[in-house]
Amino acid sequence: MATKQLKATTVEPTEMALFSEAPQIDGSGRGSEGVSTSDLVIPRLEIVQDLSPQRKKTDPAYIPGAEEGMMFNTVTKELYPTGVIIVPVLFRKEFIIWKNRQKGGGFAGSFETVEAALHALSEMENRGDYEIQDTHQNFCLVLHPESTAEDPIVGEIVLSFSKTKMKIGRQLNSMIKMRGGDRWSSAYRLEVVQATSDKGDYFNYKVTPIGYVSPATAALAERMYEEVKSFRKDISREAVAEGAEETTY
Repeated sequence: MATKQLKATTVEPTEMALFSEAPQIDGSGRGSEGVSTSDLVIPRLEIVQDLSPQRKKTDPAYIPGAEEGMMFNTVTKELYPTGVIIVPVLFRKEFIIWKNRQKGGGFAGSFETVEAALHALSEMENRGDYEIQDTHQNFCLVLHPESTAEDPIVGEIVLSFSKTKMKIGRQLNSMIKMRGGDRWSSAYRLEVVQATSDKGDYFNYKVTPIGYVSPATAALAERMYEEVKSFRKDISREAVAEGAEETTY
């Protein structure tokens, strides 16, 4: 039941997330007492859009084979061409200051309230180069297609919902509330679909419930929950600073 490295692959919905008998996780993480938040980061899952730097060969963020509509891991650069199965673990609301892409882009701070973000922005030089985005951070497990109920193979990712993605985040929260239990009680299929706004066509997420997770998967999710809640793990801000997170939609 260990966390294993995910590989880019096509993921098809299976019965792997459904309940079955499974052993409990042993150990309390001894031996890693000296590992701090700066040593443990969780990558983000993002969508390649038409103008994403992941498609430009001259950009440092370029990913060979990246095509619009694919999901990708911001740390490993792995591509997910069709979809993944996620288990939501923890929700966090943030107000994030981004530097506009035309001015170099990048992460400039995260705050619990809009008031705190506005105060920080007011003290920045060239504050017109920045904007505040209301963002829903969803810490999740990703289930590998070779997982079984007894032996789940998982990775850890963050889904960041802002702007037009916020609608999908609210839908996910509503689904979780309707299904009941802990946030990680159910698994969901995450896909990419084409959408339209007043700025043109783009790609967005689609979320569909699959079923309740097995005790083994729930145990891994609960462990991630405790690590993130206590800030022993957090989002990889280095990957965010590359500009992969920004969307114009």
